[in-house]
Amino acid sequence: MTPPSPVSLVKQHMGDLVEREAEVFFGRCPDGLFVVLDDSTSLQRGKFRSELELLCDLLRRRRLRSEVAAPAELCWDGTNLLLRGQAVSFIVNRSTDFFWQAADFAALRRAYETGGIYVAPNPFTYATRSDKRLLEWLALPHWDDELGIEPAEREVLRDHVPETHLVRTENVEELARRKQEFIFKPLHGFAGRGLLDSAAIGRARLRRLATRGERYIAQRWAPKSSFQIGGATVWTDLRVWAYRGEIFQLSGRASRRPDRLDLAPPGGWVPTFASL
Repeated sequence: MTPPSPVSLVKQHMGDLVEREAEVFFGRCPDGLFVVLDDSTSLQRGKFRSELELLCDLLRRRRLRSEVAAPAELCWDGTNLLLRGQAVSFIVNRSTDFFWQAADFAALRRAYETGGIYVAPNPFTYATRSDKRLLEWLALPHWDDELGIEPAEREVLRDHVPETHLVRTENVEELARRKQEFIFKPLHGFAGRGLLDSAAIGRARLRRLATRGERYIAQRWAPKSSFQIGGATVWTDLRVWAYRGEIFQLSGRASRRPDRLDLAPPGGWVPTFASL
């Protein structure tokens, strides 16, 4: 068993990631502020608001000026994105308004369109990398030749990616017939939002999902491991934190429900180890 990395090493990894991204984007480490951005309600009552301050502290220790802010605090002066009068260069975006649709994001949208500010994630990366329809391409072999997926890679994907289908008019009948095998997820949902289980789905609703409104995928149920905490059963999943092909950290989450994310006690983040 490999124990978790010491805190000092985790901090080193995180600081290195930020600096590497900045240097790739700008060609050097920029002079402007590094801002950790989150919605105002999250900064007031969110579970991770203290972690955002810790990230800022980590960056400051590396001589990078850093602040936590909400989108409405940003201003655009026609040339620079400003926070409290200081120019902003780099944003770690924690907002769940992933497409920046609210009025509070007007200044950030203007600055991002100029191409002179780094923001991650941004609407483009969210739309392309978190689009769940990509799971269909990985789960099914129909596009292997076009995507360059080799037979050995297909074997790995078959073992680890649940069967996934984009809900289309042409597969409504099959999905309705097999609906007990699937859970239905919005393409851009997160944290269990918008999930539809088989009891809430029929042919008519599937047809509506296929023809209008937010698009959905059907993903085969993947059973979760469970264990007992204080006499209560929790269900777990594993998260792998990777960057440019390198695994940096593992984490585990325990949910009070097998079909939804519920991190209330006795659920929550759990210690996770790698067995080599």
